[in-house]
Amino acid sequence: MTDLTHRLAPLRLGRSMGLLQQVAEDEALSGRELTLGGRNMLSFASCSYLGLEMEPALKDAAIAATQAYGTQFSASRAFISAPPYAEAEALLSQITGRPSLLVPSTSLGHQAALPLLVGPDDLVLIDVQAHASLHVAAQLLKAQGIRVQTVGHSAPDHVARKLRASDAPRVWLLIDGVYSMIGDVAPFAAYDRLLAEDERLTLYIDDAHATGWCGDRGQGMALDRWPDHPRVLVALSLNKSFACAGGCLALASDEQAEAVRAFGPAMTFSGPVQPPMLGAILASARLHLSNDLAERQSALRQRVAHFNAGAKALDMPLACEDETPMRYIRIGDVGRTVAAATALQTAGYFMASVAPPAVSARDVGLRMTITAHHTMSDIDALLTALSDALAASLQAAAE
Repeated sequence: MTDLTHRLAPLRLGRSMGLLQQVAEDEALSGRELTLGGRNMLSFASCSYLGLEMEPALKDAAIAATQAYGTQFSASRAFISAPPYAEAEALLSQITGRPSLLVPSTSLGHQAALPLLVGPDDLVLIDVQAHASLHVAAQLLKAQGIRVQTVGHSAPDHVARKLRASDAPRVWLLIDGVYSMIGDVAPFAAYDRLLAEDERLTLYIDDAHATGWCGDRGQGMALDRWPDHPRVLVALSLNKSFACAGGCLALASDEQAEAVRAFGPAMTFSGPVQPPMLGAILASARLHLSNDLAERQSALRQRVAHFNAGAKALDMPLACEDETPMRYIRIGDVGRTVAAATALQTAGYFMASVAPPAVSARDVGLRMTITAHHTMSDIDALLTALSDALAASLQAAAE
């Protein structure tokens, strides 16, 4: 067996069991349900937390932009941009309160900003559980000869030790605002103290999973905490709760934005966000800047709190109790996780079953996401099904 075949074996098994790399079979989607293997299921696998992908205003705006500008505007932004770009970036800047750039994706935003802004003598620290896209960007920095070191997950004491031991002129810390797998929130208060104690420290935060549902304009957790801190830079996602495409870099100055816009490789040499999604971005941004957002955010938080309370009542092993839409049950065993996920699908619930390399072996488990599409009754039914599936998987493992 070749190394490649060996690596693909678990993936192929998961695919054959209906757990990985599935394709929804529906002719139309609602955001709440999907069909797999001919079975209708409640979906707890979407990152569209506010449910805006089905919002008529966004769909109408995407159609109108397509009619006006076509399906694509195929040109490098180094030379020319599609007409909606300027308005989109202006609206995003209103949301973030900062000079902001629309980028093709959050991942490409990291690759545009970090290699340009990090200096050759700087030290870069990256949380071991930071999103994979940040680790890819860190590898690009390493290729430039920049020192990159890993620190423990949400471990401000580890960061403090690294700061004390370093003579670098600047130290960058790369973290998530809300971690994408388990849904835990970064220790912002501790990092705020480090920012105050050492003026060399700059935080670069991937806040993709807090965009939209958090912050009074959907600006996420990091910008809610540090609206104008000159040493906090934030990358947002427009692909998740914002329900569009692309990402947003919220930078600390007009000069930074101009430099990344002009010289960031991922800005110059990758394709732009295309007109249909530019139209949707305009509509979503206007919604985020409206009085309507707070009610939508509150409704989502109520659902998350309801899930957490129900899980606690059932003595369910949540990996963290933070009130974020990503909920995770750590099982710690691949066989039990597969058994539970399969039982849940049979009962009519689809969610992610997660194993290495996405998480460590001890963190193998089930990841589910709560969205505005779910009713309280959906959540109650899910909790009952989860409890039954976990109990059955434990009993099967013991036999």
